[in-house]
Amino acid sequence: MLYRFAANRSLTRETENFTEEEIENWPSFFVYIWNAPDEQLIAVQERWNAFQQTEVVAKAIIDSVDLDLGRNNLRAHIEALFFENAFWDLVSQNVGKIKDIRFELITPNMANISGVLSDDLKQFAKSTNAAQTTLDIQADPDSAITIDVKDEKLKGLVTYSSEGGGNISVKIRGISRRIHTKKSKKHLDVDEVEFTGRDPKEIVDLLKGLLS
Repeated sequence: MLYRFAANRSLTRETENFTEEEIENWPSFFVYIWNAPDEQLIAVQERWNAFQQTEVVAKAIIDSVDLDLGRNNLRAHIEALFFENAFWDLVSQNVGKIKDIRFELITPNMANISGVLSDDLKQFAKSTNAAQTTLDIQADPDSAITIDVKDEKLKGLVTYSSEGGGNISVKIRGISRRIHTKKSKKHLDVDEVEFTGRDPKEIVDLLKGLLS
């Protein structure tokens, strides 16, 4: 589904009489929602004069959906897709300095990505009825975490997180703030697209292909 919204962002301009006047401005933006049984995606067009952060729009959509889901004791969760190599690059650039890695995972219920997680973790989340699972790995104060890039369980956690299953944050010696992988969220740049047909499905199919 492809939607177009507009936000009221009034502008103040100077006039020829050296005064100021306020005029209405409604910058529009597109929102694409793909809702399938095994995959759900939300793509929000970036327009800085409408919203500073696309997360604001996505959260508003989820909050609206939750009003209906709540009647059935259900809840929607949303996490940004990010580039998996952003985590591995961070690890390789800070060998011997990583103090803490925290995985904040949405309980696996998305068949298209949950297969990369270990069965033990999936079963544990299911048996405890947890909506979110936090796995925090910390080194001793005078040591650092040893990371094996070939470890299948670790690779599964990173892949799952990068595909919308959660967020990873890393604490590095010498840096006061935690580094979050969601800061490297995926962007899709489309300069210009021409559609020859009149069927809206043509637009939806194109966006689905670009996002898959």
